[in-house]
Amino acid sequence: MDKNFPDIGDYLIQKIYEKGVRHVFGVPGDYILNFYSKLEKSQLRIINTCDEQGAGFAADAYARVHGLGVVCVTYNVGGLKVLNPAAGAYAEKSPLLIIAGSPGWQEREKYPLLHHKPKEYDDQYKMFERITVASSDFKDPALAYTEIDRVLDEILRQKRPGYLELPRDIVDLIPNADISCDRQTIPGYDRQMATDAAAKIVAAVNASKQPVIVAGVEIARNNLEAPVLGFAEKTNIPVVSTILGKSAVDEKNPHYLGVYAGIVGDDEIRRYVESADCIILIGVLMTDVNLGANTAVLDRDKMIMLSEEDCIIGRRSCNVPGLALIPEIIRAELTKHDTISAPLPVRNRMPAFSPANKKITTAGVFLALNSYLDEKSVLITEVGDALMMSIDITIKRPGGFMSPAYYSSLGFAVPAAIGVQAASSDSRAVVLTGDGAFQMAGMEISTAGRYGMNPIIIVLNNSGFGTERPMIDGAFNDVATWHYHKIPEIIDNGRGFLIKTENEFVSALKEAYQSDELSVLEVILESDDISPQLRRLCQHFAKGVNKMA
Repeated sequence: MDKNFPDIGDYLIQKIYEKGVRHVFGVPGDYILNFYSKLEKSQLRIINTCDEQGAGFAADAYARVHGLGVVCVTYNVGGLKVLNPAAGAYAEKSPLLIIAGSPGWQEREKYPLLHHKPKEYDDQYKMFERITVASSDFKDPALAYTEIDRVLDEILRQKRPGYLELPRDIVDLIPNADISCDRQTIPGYDRQMATDAAAKIVAAVNASKQPVIVAGVEIARNNLEAPVLGFAEKTNIPVVSTILGKSAVDEKNPHYLGVYAGIVGDDEIRRYVESADCIILIGVLMTDVNLGANTAVLDRDKMIMLSEEDCIIGRRSCNVPGLALIPEIIRAELTKHDTISAPLPVRNRMPAFSPANKKITTAGVFLALNSYLDEKSVLITEVGDALMMSIDITIKRPGGFMSPAYYSSLGFAVPAAIGVQAASSDSRAVVLTGDGAFQMAGMEISTAGRYGMNPIIIVLNNSGFGTERPMIDGAFNDVATWHYHKIPEIIDNGRGFLIKTENEFVSALKEAYQSDELSVLEVILESDDISPQLRRLCQHFAKGVNKMA
């Protein structure tokens, strides 16, 4: 052994730090305590959450803002709680590293049963293998450096989660110094095929009369906002985003129209996109929710799809990574299009909000938020009506919107606020959540307070799951009654507001923004009050049901 080399635990910490990570989220446990001790002595800051799922959501949000997030938990009872956040990060392409402790190799041989073991010692490892792009359980500790590098490289290359299972008896080991890193070569692509594909795209764009760019979440994951907007400005092609891609490009840019979400979104934008003769989808995940619950109507023959993995023109795959073609496309001779027929951006058609002393509704929440969000605000929404009502809100900063719009796991938003504020000290997290979602992970509000964070948390209290009621209603959609505005008293941190009128909501928003304290705004809504966006979706579904009746 060579003492000039770091032990495995220190090497992992060193590599995480070199990748730009400054915070690690998690809950300690005995199988990971020796690594936690090293973390505490390192330059990384530990943020202990109330629960492992909250740690996973916080680390996922940190990754979406910062480029890499890390969650660290113990064996099985901690690790399996992180499966859900890891699955969401995989589905939505978030570069998350999961570190989970486990029994040491020697004690596994000695004892057939150790606490936290459900069936086999490798159950946790096998479960994470399914939803990560790279994993290692350090069966050969001599290769630990190589394995750490390999997993981190794949996370950053593929923008998806990776997993390291850390047996507690190897944390302090130093691998053999002569072990060299034998990394896999990053897949390349045929240069001529790429040139041919770019030429075909340029020809299709130049020949089109009414093209449109559809911006997706991979733009944000790959820092491509500037080249995508450069492409739009050079060609004068309007830009829309998908739900998951909201704020991936600057929503104040004059070329940006709003969100395209099929029947759920704005009608003028929907008609424009669906009548386009060239639809350029950049970094779009073709999922149901992302496309307005599968209500998008796009002609495949008119589509150009550029993603991390492929370039598809019409119905033909070019077998090259599409996002890599963007610089070559921009350098080409491109036609400047006439887009007089494009609709005005949604932000220019938004009515001014004049609050009154009348009952607050979802429409009032939506309009007031649109007025109050500023350049420091990052709006984080739960899925459901909180997401639906946010579609047409104008986000004032690129990357200023976050929601698990595809994977759609409730309980994301409050923990995500912790990750966002840790990753970006100049931002203010504004959480929009329903009461049902808040009850799943709202306890993480105490974590935010503990670490001096000041999110503004808006709880839409309609006594249950308001998105499900219009589909199939029953007592199963009701939730227990909580006094959300009193939570700051329980955690002895922040301020609470009980809101029943428009005036009270605007006043509370103003006070929350002016204060540096954590704030909880409990908005009392009628149980059947849903946003205009969700109502459009429900009306669409109702038409289908009536036709079948």
